[in-house]
Amino acid sequence: MSSVIKSFRVVETEPVHLSKDSDNEHEKLMESIIEKARDEAKDEYEKIIDDAKKESARIIEDAETQKESMISSAYIRSKEVLEQSKEEGYKKGYDEGHDEGYKVGYNEGKIKADALIEKALEIKNGYLSKKESMLKELEADIIELVTSIYEKVINKKNEEDTDMIVSLVLNGINSLDLTDKLTIITSKEDYNILEMAKDEILAKASMISQLDIKYDISLEKGDCILETSKGNIDVSLKNQLDEVRELLTTILNNE
Repeated sequence: MSSVIKSFRVVETEPVHLSKDSDNEHEKLMESIIEKARDEAKDEYEKIIDDAKKESARIIEDAETQKESMISSAYIRSKEVLEQSKEEGYKKGYDEGHDEGYKVGYNEGKIKADALIEKALEIKNGYLSKKESMLKELEADIIELVTSIYEKVINKKNEEDTDMIVSLVLNGINSLDLTDKLTIITSKEDYNILEMAKDEILAKASMISQLDIKYDISLEKGDCILETSKGNIDVSLKNQLDEVRELLTTILNNE
């Protein structure tokens, strides 16, 4: 089976329009559309990040307060048990005229105190682990929310601009070193658009000797695969979302 190479160049490269009389104008329009989508997603991202950080800080502060209170109570109680055992042991030893009672009482108190201290440490470690888990869950939620927002913005632009699929194809072709046949497999919704743009695509990709365009009913609007003799290249719009998700994951992991 041919290898599938994901292409993320859609975001970075300039889209191309079908119109032969207004390429530059459409390029500027496409840049404006993508930039607007980025800005909208960025605004939502920053708001979500800010809200999440505030909520995270509140949760962590509450956990820290409870943790310190429980540890402090456990420590105080352990000291009380230790001192009480010392007094009981001393009194017992004094009354009986032996030191053995003191030693027994002291040892019993120490065992109880050590157990309480160990419990306090368990509580502390438990809260630290819970705090880390909360942060990880928040990061995952943030990534999903921002990606969802970005997806809605991009899909809306894709619905409004029917020629975006042509830009995806041309950007994908620009990354190839082809001198032979190229087959474009797209969704049924985008098939006619690419058929009408066939001459334009051949003109832009002058090294391609043969171009076939097919549709696959399993593909969605914005999906597109370029089949070549060297392998398949997936230039679908949804690959941008994968890039955004990876970028957000990297950003959050580095904070």
